[in-house]
Amino acid sequence: MKQLSKTQKVIFVLGVLGTVLGLFGKFNGWEHDDYFPIFYTGMSFMWIAFLKSGKQCYNPFKRQLGSANSK
Repeated sequence: MKQLSKTQKVIFVLGVLGTVLGLFGKFNGWEHDDYFPIFYTGMSFMWIAFLKSGKQCYNPFKRQLGSANSK
């Protein structure tokens, strides 16, 4: 597993907490509209933490890796 930055760690921990809170709500009889947004947001945060944070993108027409701000 790659080293995560401090920001990525915070987002991952928030994702874990949101997921656990959503599961807690589901199994304690909360309404679907109460627990599902928290659960879904937590699950999303958990994988967002592992996205590349570099500002580079792939341009298939140039056949090379360029910066996101290049034209």
